[in-house]
Amino acid sequence: MRKKFLNVVCVLLTSINLCAAVLPAKQKKADTMNEMNKLRNNLKLLLCRKYSAAAGDTAALLQQVQPDGSLAGMNYHQEKIRGSAWAPAKHLSAMQKLAPSHPEVAAKMLDFWIRTDGTSENWWWPQIGIPAAVCRTMLMLDRKAGKTDHHLRTILNRSAMGRTGQNKVWLAGINLMKGVLYDDPSMVEAGKEAIESEICISEKEGLQPDWSFHQHGAQLQFGNYGLSWFGDMSFWAIALAGTCYALPQKKLELITKYYEHGLRWTLYKNVMDISACGRQLIESWPLEKFKQICSYADLLKSAGLLNELPEPQGSICYPRSGYLIHRNEDFFFSVKMSSATLIGSEGTNSENALGRYSADGATMLYNRWYPWNQASLALRNWHKVPGTTELQNSDSLRPTREYPHENSSSYSCFAEGDTSAAMMRFRVSRLQADKAWFCFGKYIVCMGTNIKAFTPGKVATTVVQRFRDTQVLLDETPLADGEFRFSGKNSFTFEGMKYLFPESGSFHILLDRRNGNWNTINLEHPSSPVSGDMLTVWQEHDPSVLGQYLYVIHPENVPAPEIEYLRGNDIIGIRTPDGTIAAFFSPGKIRDIESASPGLYINFKNVRKFIPLCQ
Repeated sequence: MRKKFLNVVCVLLTSINLCAAVLPAKQKKADTMNEMNKLRNNLKLLLCRKYSAAAGDTAALLQQVQPDGSLAGMNYHQEKIRGSAWAPAKHLSAMQKLAPSHPEVAAKMLDFWIRTDGTSENWWWPQIGIPAAVCRTMLMLDRKAGKTDHHLRTILNRSAMGRTGQNKVWLAGINLMKGVLYDDPSMVEAGKEAIESEICISEKEGLQPDWSFHQHGAQLQFGNYGLSWFGDMSFWAIALAGTCYALPQKKLELITKYYEHGLRWTLYKNVMDISACGRQLIESWPLEKFKQICSYADLLKSAGLLNELPEPQGSICYPRSGYLIHRNEDFFFSVKMSSATLIGSEGTNSENALGRYSADGATMLYNRWYPWNQASLALRNWHKVPGTTELQNSDSLRPTREYPHENSSSYSCFAEGDTSAAMMRFRVSRLQADKAWFCFGKYIVCMGTNIKAFTPGKVATTVVQRFRDTQVLLDETPLADGEFRFSGKNSFTFEGMKYLFPESGSFHILLDRRNGNWNTINLEHPSSPVSGDMLTVWQEHDPSVLGQYLYVIHPENVPAPEIEYLRGNDIIGIRTPDGTIAAFFSPGKIRDIESASPGLYINFKNVRKFIPLCQ
């Protein structure tokens, strides 16, 4: 009897223990699904807000949607097109834009895409672009991906986590969204951890220690992958907030610091600096990139993660990316360089087809008096990129994977307060030049020496090339259209800025009207003719002697600067009442300054520094 009683007690205790174990398990599952529902709601709200703002003229979009959910006139079989000109991407874009306001139409478009399963030869579309668009649309439509949705899951499962930099972030975000659609918390957690792992300072690809951004090797990617990184991280910071998946405070600070010390410096008067845009330069992209960065920053501000910041003033440089910015209330000026280890530009997916010289010491100047005109890129002679010293021959201007390897250049840059400087020991198989830029307050000094070509052809240093809709004055005399030559020791004025030529030389000014086409910039872009008036100013160099150049830029409403120009053996520099800045391309001495190694010497406005020349 006693034994039977004990058996009953044991059974009861076991049942109680099992219940005790089951209850927490059920509670844990309920808590997890509660967090998943919070995340789902966050995602829907954020995505609807984003695509409602981007929708524009929804009536025009609706008119294009056919009864079967396709877009009128769309070529859904553009497999050979790899880049942003891939036509079916317009379907994905329209589908997402219509989802918040016209869910029934977006659902029809989504069903058409799942049914027809369009794709591209470029791996990015089937693995990132298409699954991301499908996930976002489904979240806005409150749809889930059931286990029997085989066609849908085939499309989504082409995306798997991996790769590096922003590609890794995209893939991780898709995995997280799939986890929400599949009701799979483990996928959400894995995606979140992968996203968080890319919010870090990297010596390889991704966010750099100087607040620039690299992808596809060591090269500046502010306006392409770096912009996408900022947009995605801003999105995930808010989407994950208030859930168990929220990002740590230190990670949030890295996102905002990247904007504060990086991206916002590249923005000026509704445009992103061309040299920061990366390979996407066609039509209105520099303006669109400006808008995107501002919208992501506004998203962070609305969530209390970012404070209002004043317009950047002064100088900043990014040594890991060979990029310098000098700006004030009158103008924005930048220099972009490359080296044996820093890739200058890329031409992937037929984009940036003429940009081979765009990091050979390229300079960009914008001022507060006149807006930048995007047509200047389609009309530009890309052998004459402003700031560069180049052979004017028929060599291909398309960046290639081989190009960086024949570049043995090195550079250095400095920025503090309203003073900055950069130097570039430009060395490629066709040409050499020692180049330097000294910026202080309202003044920019551009100097060069040791210019020599190793193949036949004319060599030119380009001062200006841009769209023209105002008068050009040469020594206060208005110029008509045509080409003019002058010998230096004079000046010209254009768009509120004055250009001084303190030394003699063979200078040319060309005022002409040109025709161009955007498909020369992006080979996949449809034919899009453009025309306009252009101004080009350059100095030709005598091939029989080592060449040099010198020009100074400042607003025409400020007095000419007091500058002593320094030239010595492999040394160029300036001396003003504020001090001295010099570029030593080899060890040496000039006047009362000396350096035992190549680099930038600064003894200016109480700043004393030496920055070595490096690759």
